[in-house]
Amino acid sequence: MHTDPHPTRHSGDFTADTSRPPLPAHRLTAFSDAVVAIAITLLAIPLIDIVPDALRDGDSASEVVTHHMVSISSFLLSFLVIWRIWTVHHEMFARTETVSSRVAQINVLWLACIVVLPFPVEMIGSYGGAPFVLALYVGVLLASSVTLAIMALSLRRTGSRHTAPGGDVVEQLIGNTACLAVAFVLVLVAPGLGFWPLALLLVDRPALALAHRLAHRRHSRTA
Repeated sequence: MHTDPHPTRHSGDFTADTSRPPLPAHRLTAFSDAVVAIAITLLAIPLIDIVPDALRDGDSASEVVTHHMVSISSFLLSFLVIWRIWTVHHEMFARTETVSSRVAQINVLWLACIVVLPFPVEMIGSYGGAPFVLALYVGVLLASSVTLAIMALSLRRTGSRHTAPGGDVVEQLIGNTACLAVAFVLVLVAPGLGFWPLALLLVDRPALALAHRLAHRRHSRTA
């Protein structure tokens, strides 16, 4: 009887290759932390270049800020989004000791989205809120959220209940992805709205909390 020397373990829609040794989760998170830190640093570099350019153009100190509000706003927004996604990333691996090669591959895709983000941010500083630039920026944010949600679902399906991410983390990622998807559609069909569709990111957590309260009330009434 022929035996497959490289068995695979199936879990939901994800396949974990057991022929490769698992990767320690702490190494994955340490590498991810370093990449995220570099990406945030790259976001800030264009702001530093604004000051000598303003001096050369004869701008006052206040005009350094007022004439570059788009660049400053895009930096602050991107910083907050990366910080928020990074905290969720750490929550995902808080109880995980090892990860499969599939999870590591998805993590690389997520990091690619984080590394690419400074590019559309720099384009915003140069081209403002042009429709293509807005779509590219929100699209990168959406891709980042999608890959992180897929990674959380993969960990949840392949891990035990003691090591997998909690349901609240998965729900938060799904809510964040849904808000970004709606924002992406709005940017495509109504580019005149500018960055305002991204304000949806401020309501995903309150909306989830409200949904939980309503579900709890309904359960209490039927119990």
